[in-house]
Amino acid sequence: MFGITGKTAWGAAAVVILVVVIAVRFFTGGSPDISSGNASQRISAIHEIAVSGSADAGEMLASAAADDPSPKVRCEALAGLSHYLKPAHRELIRKSTKDADPGVRAVAADTLGLYADKSATADLVAIVKTEPEENVRQAALRGLVRCDDPKSIVTLMDRAEHGAGREIKMIAMKGLLKKLGVRISRERDPSDGPGWRDLIQRWKWDRRIRKAYAAANERLVHRPQDRLGKDYHPERRRGQ
Repeated sequence: MFGITGKTAWGAAAVVILVVVIAVRFFTGGSPDISSGNASQRISAIHEIAVSGSADAGEMLASAAADDPSPKVRCEALAGLSHYLKPAHRELIRKSTKDADPGVRAVAADTLGLYADKSATADLVAIVKTEPEENVRQAALRGLVRCDDPKSIVTLMDRAEHGAGREIKMIAMKGLLKKLGVRISRERDPSDGPGWRDLIQRWKWDRRIRKAYAAANERLVHRPQDRLGKDYHPERRRGQ
């Protein structure tokens, strides 16, 4: 009567099938096998486990994240593990940030931010500074947005100002503003060199930025020569 598209119908059918499979597993006492079959089959098993909510789901996902030979499987296992994360999983996540595969390292860096403490901040700052792959550095910046340590604000500001490339600068600035609870109506672009440098210098005067630098015992360097004569960022004033 309402007209269901083919894509919608297939999506609904997939959900029904997954629910049925999980129900069968539950009532028969079976568990998805994540140690056999090809990579696609193991990933399907991981998806089942991730949505099952079972008591041993976290440990099963951790096992796959640590030991599966396929980077794609390890990525999916880490993503699923983020919903079951415990303190005992921290070392696995940290080890995964040094995985040979950059995709695994990126998922691990993003997940590490869920711990949100001083230790996670230190690890993510190190990744931002030393990781050769940009997508992993981007993930580490996203992880820092969740962290409470003032060094997270210092690092986001530093990358917004000195980051290598437009995307890094954009992600760092968006993350910084999210941490400050600022919503802006107009998105600035690092490609506008003078305007971007002016924006950075004006944010440095924000009391929360100055407080974070002081708490982290870091020197906040002002560059008055980068300030434009007029404040071209009214959204910044409204956000404070």
